Amino acid sequence: MLIGQSLGGMQAVKVLYELQGTFNDRIAVWDPYKDCAEARYSIVDPWSGRTRPVVGVSVSLASEVGAGGTAFVIPTQWNMLGRLRAIPDTVDEFVGFTILGDPIALTFSSADGASHNRASGAATVRNVTLPLGYNHVTVPVTHALALDPRARAWINDYVPNPARELRDPAEVDGANILWAAEVWFSIKKHWCLEAQQLIRARQTSRRSGDPAPASAPGSVTLL
Repeated sequence: MLIGQSLGGMQAVKVLYELQGTFNDRIAVWDPYKDCAEARYSIVDPWSGRTRPVVGVSVSLASEVGAGGTAFVIPTQWNMLGRLRAIPDTVDEFVGFTILGDPIALTFSSADGASHNRASGAATVRNVTLPLGYNHVTVPVTHALALDPRARAWINDYVPNPARELRDPAEVDGANILWAAEVWFSIKKHWCLEAQQLIRARQTSRRSGDPAPASAPGSVTLL
């Protein structure tokens, strides 16, 4: 799972293009302990137990808030021009957030037009518009919500309703609670879907005699 804010949101989409092989035909495996690339370009697939290239790996969920806008002045991001809002097939579901009146992402009116994310293929793409008052810089600052039992309960019970305008709950006070609830709903959903996929893969491997998958893939946060 990739959850990105601001430039991190653009990087999350760029990772999807990297996995598609848009910029390179192979990707080296990264060693997180040594913080360097390894001399190999394939992994053992956690579902099948077979070796496969890194290029072509897909993620279950990716999300961005506040991506684009003034970030395009950075030369290293120019290769995302024309790509940022076109979501490739290396993700199952993509959720893009627009903050109304965001002078950094340059979204002043709605999620339509330049800030509207769309699938370039079969990926499921959902656009969410956050209300005025959400701040580009502080929108991911949500740790205080976990300390409030009422806020935690509201976030856990939250279910998106595309037919209803997003409004901060009157009965619960908490900064950035709508973004936190939307993201948490998606994370819970895809944790369950990935767990189901792992169970099915293990059942298939037992029937076929192949090595059983060890565990589900982890998640990465890009901020």
